[in-house]
Amino acid sequence: MTSLHTAGILTPDRPVGHLFELRGWTTGISRIGEMSVTVAGIEANLFPEPCPGAPEGTFGWRAVPGSWVPAGIQDIVVTGPDERVLNQATVHVGTLPGEEPLWLGELEAPKQGKVTEGHVVYVTGWALLQGRAPSLIEVMVEGGGTVSARTRLPRKDVPKEFPGFDDAAVSGFEAWVPVDLPYGEERTLSLRVRYRTEGVGEVVSAKRTFTLRNPVADVDDTELADELAGDTARAMARVNIPTDPKHVLVFTHSLGVGGGQLWLQELLSRMVTDHGWQVSLVSETDGPLRADCHELGIPVHVTTHYRNQTVPAYEGHVAELARFAKCSGAGVALVNTLGGFVGADAAKRAGMPTAWVIHESFSLPAFAYQNWGPVKPPAAVWRRWESTLAEVDRLLFVADATREMFLPYSKPERCRTVRYGTPMHKFGGRTRSETRRQARTMLGYTPDDIVLVNIGIAESRKGQAPLISAMERIHRVHPEAKLSIVGLHPSPYGLAMEESVERAGLEKSVSLVPIQPDPLRWLQAADIFVNSSDIESLPRSILEAVCCGVPVAATDVFGAREMIVDGETGWLFETNDVDALTAALLRALGTSATRRREMAKAAHEKLLPWLDPAGYAREYSEILTELSGGVHV
Repeated sequence: MTSLHTAGILTPDRPVGHLFELRGWTTGISRIGEMSVTVAGIEANLFPEPCPGAPEGTFGWRAVPGSWVPAGIQDIVVTGPDERVLNQATVHVGTLPGEEPLWLGELEAPKQGKVTEGHVVYVTGWALLQGRAPSLIEVMVEGGGTVSARTRLPRKDVPKEFPGFDDAAVSGFEAWVPVDLPYGEERTLSLRVRYRTEGVGEVVSAKRTFTLRNPVADVDDTELADELAGDTARAMARVNIPTDPKHVLVFTHSLGVGGGQLWLQELLSRMVTDHGWQVSLVSETDGPLRADCHELGIPVHVTTHYRNQTVPAYEGHVAELARFAKCSGAGVALVNTLGGFVGADAAKRAGMPTAWVIHESFSLPAFAYQNWGPVKPPAAVWRRWESTLAEVDRLLFVADATREMFLPYSKPERCRTVRYGTPMHKFGGRTRSETRRQARTMLGYTPDDIVLVNIGIAESRKGQAPLISAMERIHRVHPEAKLSIVGLHPSPYGLAMEESVERAGLEKSVSLVPIQPDPLRWLQAADIFVNSSDIESLPRSILEAVCCGVPVAATDVFGAREMIVDGETGWLFETNDVDALTAALLRALGTSATRRREMAKAAHEKLLPWLDPAGYAREYSEILTELSGGVHV
């Protein structure tokens, strides 16, 4: 006689958390091995247990999902022998209105009650709010203020424990919070972290207390630094080489392809061809731009990475570079990027008038931590970094906001903003209709698509992962919106971006394009340009978009706010906030095509005085001519 298999499920009458248990009963079954229960596709662990209210003679059970269940309305499926479905129901994983949202995560650093070294609090962990990565994570450190964390960072470990959560793979976050703490002192601090998503709610972590200790400055290091600096000074005094006031020695960090490198290459090309400068160049690392230097007749000396981890290594490298500078015959030095202080120090010790170009809008502690770790460089080298900032003849910046940031290190009259332009100024702030049509056809866009473009090497500070997350919401309202992110490469961050697009089903709405030597085609096809970086001085890509007649939506950071007036020449939004990014894009997409063209035209008119790169090349030539001619401030 065949048994009749049926099942009943006692479903909760209110929302449940990510971990919960269910009860039910079956007929025709006498042991657990004959049945199974899944919740949201997750196999549940089953235990025989009487079920309240079950019909007499049935087999009662308790089911506990084998892993955390994502938020939402989730299916419950009970199967019997031969995997035949006996019953189905749903359960609401979530919260009622007004309740605190479900939170999963871990604040991994700093550790409760532990000591962390340096004068920067590094905060890292992972978080899911109602099953998704939060839109905004704010780190509040006593004595350091509130900082918006970088979010949607790759995590390989979290999906293993939470396989059903779409955002588990991008649930990481991190932040750097500088604290004013002199060498040799320590302070007990506390922090809280706020996790928030609009329409979901927020969760504030419990207070975490820890000790921040800035190691004692090594007196022997200070004495050794002075001794070695004296050796270098005596060596320099023995070298007497005639100098050419029209010869500039350039120190840079890389000859690879990047914003700062391309800026320098354009500048040097114009200084050589338009202003008759002789150029010699020293770089930490080699790269494809060395070939361009060769074509310009610029000799390149590739040294090692600037050595600043110990006093002997630092002083040794400065001595080597100072000798090279002294023997180069150059009458003036130009140093590119904040991390090039070894070159700046060497140039000054060689007796050369020096201009130092700082593109980075980082505080010194944050820059040092992200590049060299929590307690590097050592105190004696750090003091040389600060003193070199004070001693160089000019500090040059691409944005006023960055200049303001570094004013405490120098005299105001030595600090100057020189904004750069782009060769794309030749397009005059517009793209011809036929050119635009051809570019869109070549890239596979239809006339009805609204094309958003983001250009930048895929990395966390560029914010492409939050932009993909925003597109999930944008697509529901504007299915005609298409996003191209140009700058993909096979890094952990880039791979996580690809996985995010696939998980969200955005393959037809979001295109991830490998790094392009010339992204002009995408700018010509674009309706809106998006800059989602959380830190920038003067984004070159924004200038290029403006030159092509494309209106810009950008994070409200440093030079971006000097280029874009919100609602007039583009749209601005807060950094590291997916809700704010989404709102800005909805504003832009809700703006008529005619109004978008008007805004792009207004942006071009605002920036026109400095879009031509010939202008900043001329200004640099004048500055270096002043310095090599003995005009100092």
